[in-house]
Amino acid sequence: MKAPDVLKVPLVLAYALLWVGGVVSYAILDGPPEGTGWTAPVFLALAGALVFSVTRVSGWRWLAVGAGIGFLSELSGVAFGVPYSAYEYTGVLAPSFLGVPLVLAAAWLVLLAYVQQRVSMLALPGLWRPFVAAAWMTAIDLVIDPLAAGPLGYWRWEGGGAYYGIPWVNFAGWFVTSLLIFLAVPRKFSPHPAARWIGGSVIVFFGLIAFALGYLLPGVAALVLMGFDLGVQAAGRRSPQRLTELEPA
Repeated sequence: MKAPDVLKVPLVLAYALLWVGGVVSYAILDGPPEGTGWTAPVFLALAGALVFSVTRVSGWRWLAVGAGIGFLSELSGVAFGVPYSAYEYTGVLAPSFLGVPLVLAAAWLVLLAYVQQRVSMLALPGLWRPFVAAAWMTAIDLVIDPLAAGPLGYWRWEGGGAYYGIPWVNFAGWFVTSLLIFLAVPRKFSPHPAARWIGGSVIVFFGLIAFALGYLLPGVAALVLMGFDLGVQAAGRRSPQRLTELEPA
């Protein structure tokens, strides 16, 4: 059982409107117009709601598990600097709990569903699946973090770092957190194919803004990731070893 289609239409329309508006505001204008600060958390919340809307209720618990692990890691990061190094969130993504925006849970589950759906297309040995998925998640962070901690102003690093002001330990932290998520989420959880489009749209969103603002490396990383996505899709269609036994969510 999933959310009725009548509920999905307004979610898709609202998400698409904010997606286009966000890209246009950075690519053509000098940034979001005054008074539109609410759009950033709503955009992420809508993405999370869309993932829930296309996922069977039986799969919601795995979305919640991934979101919970990710959110706990953010609480630890803000409080102790572990595992990402020291940083703090601004008020852009408010409301927050103990210094961490609540909408971060939605961001984690969107990426979880996307990567899990993509990895399910690959005939990977069980031992390798969580490591490949964690590496994929970390590569996505190479796209998102420079924009989120830079011109979008979602958070600030206390010590800075070599990659657009981001410390390299942050990406090690992303890998470890993502690995914990994919070790906790079972192989049989196969999100709906629509999760690919939702997660992919987030990567393209940040990639386009990266190119618009002159952030070359994150933009190229987004291109590489989407090229890899298309390659996985093509290989999955051709391969007789595709994991057809996975339970659709």
